[in-house]
Amino acid sequence: MKKNTLKRAISAAAVSALAVSVSSVSAFAAITDKGMAYTVEPKDGSASAIKPTLTASKLVYDTAAEIAGKNVTIEFTLDGAAQQYSTTGIHFQWDDRLTVVPNPVGLYAESGAALKYADQSTAENNGKNGVFVASGAQSDTRGANGVMWTVEVKVPADAKAGDVFPIDIYFDTAGENARGDLFRKQSDKAETQESKLMQAYFFTQGINSSQTNPSTDPVLVNAPKTDSTFTTAPIFADGYIAIKAKDNTPETTTTAPPVTTPVPTTAPVATKAPETTTAPPVTTPVPTTAPVATTAPETTTAPTGVSTGVQITTAAQTTTGKSGSKDKASDSPKTGVTGVGVAVAGLAVAVGTAFALKKKED
Repeated sequence: MKKNTLKRAISAAAVSALAVSVSSVSAFAAITDKGMAYTVEPKDGSASAIKPTLTASKLVYDTAAEIAGKNVTIEFTLDGAAQQYSTTGIHFQWDDRLTVVPNPVGLYAESGAALKYADQSTAENNGKNGVFVASGAQSDTRGANGVMWTVEVKVPADAKAGDVFPIDIYFDTAGENARGDLFRKQSDKAETQESKLMQAYFFTQGINSSQTNPSTDPVLVNAPKTDSTFTTAPIFADGYIAIKAKDNTPETTTTAPPVTTPVPTTAPVATKAPETTTAPPVTTPVPTTAPVATTAPETTTAPTGVSTGVQITTAAQTTTGKSGSKDKASDSPKTGVTGVGVAVAGLAVAVGTAFALKKKED
């Protein structure tokens, strides 16, 4: 019975997704707020015990050269609802300056790990810069947290510093019976208060919207509004690809003082006269010869003669010998340094389930 119910829901969802796709295709110069007010009762999901949130990638690059003309993957990540949901139907859009890169079968989005165990998941292209995604399972235990969907886009080659490319998750009521997008429990529990409150929370507080939950992210709040991209801050968006703005502070060039090489001043060197070594005068002893006595004429007296000599004393020179050590010098110690050296093919589920139930109620 459950299989038949799921099969009918998938069939109805296919028609609904197509209706949404056709009704939303339009040409415009830039991303606009396409989100609609959540009108399903209860409208306020604050009391929900389950608080699911879905976020889009927030990617900031230092320079345009890093991503200009290159592909970037955007991730849509779910949190707060592990094993609490089975049926989903959600709309994504991105700045139309980004060029979507379809997968090999032409779809704009691929399911991720959070939908690995879902029975069905599908994407329906919605214009050149949007997609409707849906999933379904027979048990809430098959719904997990994590990346639900990925979209690959190409950044324009002329991207420049300060550019911001918003990514938006939004609620749309278009389609059969205008029942709108879904985030609820499996079909036999879909109408419980728990399921209704969870869905209300998801679309009013679990994603950003200008009506109930505008973004306070400074990148979106301060996104440039002076060109033709968008005229008001895209605070309805959930993520972005951004390039940092240039620093407008004027560059200050500091000129270093010239380096003066000091000229060494050489003090005049006094010319020293060559040293003259004067040997001490040598005194040659002059022998003193006593006067020779004149021999007197011989007399009868025997002759008397005396020779007197002067003794010369010469000082002996003292020679000082050199002294030397016999100790052998020690060798210096040697030193050394050691070196350190799922996607799952199928049709959309979400909206159709609600539509089938609505018809049953009618």
